[in-house]
Amino acid sequence: MLEILKRELNISIVTSIVYVILGIIIISNPEATLSIVGTVIAVLAILYGIIVSIINIANIKEENTLVIGILLIVMGIALIIYPNSLSVLISLGIGIWFITSSVTRIKYSVILKDVPEVNWVVLLVGAIITLIIGITFVFAPLASAVALTTFSGVMMIIYSVIDIVEIILIKKNMKEIEVVFK
Repeated sequence: MLEILKRELNISIVTSIVYVILGIIIISNPEATLSIVGTVIAVLAILYGIIVSIINIANIKEENTLVIGILLIVMGIALIIYPNSLSVLISLGIGIWFITSSVTRIKYSVILKDVPEVNWVVLLVGAIITLIIGITFVFAPLASAVALTTFSGVMMIIYSVIDIVEIILIKKNMKEIEVVFK
């Protein structure tokens, strides 16, 4: 059992180092990362669309999935032509979600202003901040996508560094851990 733990820790160190490198690449070039992700999703959509279409054509008795297959192929081709469009659509979706959510929260904070136990001003300020972020996502979707991508890279690095520190601590105390597994 202890050998399995040691092997898992070594694999985890290698994985964490790869994530740190990947995080640095993402942070250093978020636009290219978005473009690559868009292209990969486009290729997968095209392949899946072709598979769905072939299955539908080969098996006439199946429900009509040919339309879905063709739509996936067209969507994949559009994403190859415009690889950043996916990130723009995702940013627009997040922005609209933030806006609708914050408007509802503004409404609730105003309703709750007469309840003395609730700090409605904090709720209102949080909702207004969320509204501003949502508006930013809608009116600057590509910049928002780049910011989210950069943030993801930073989070990958932080996670990986924490993971490496934990592994070092576990390896440092391996004799004590050995007792637990015996």
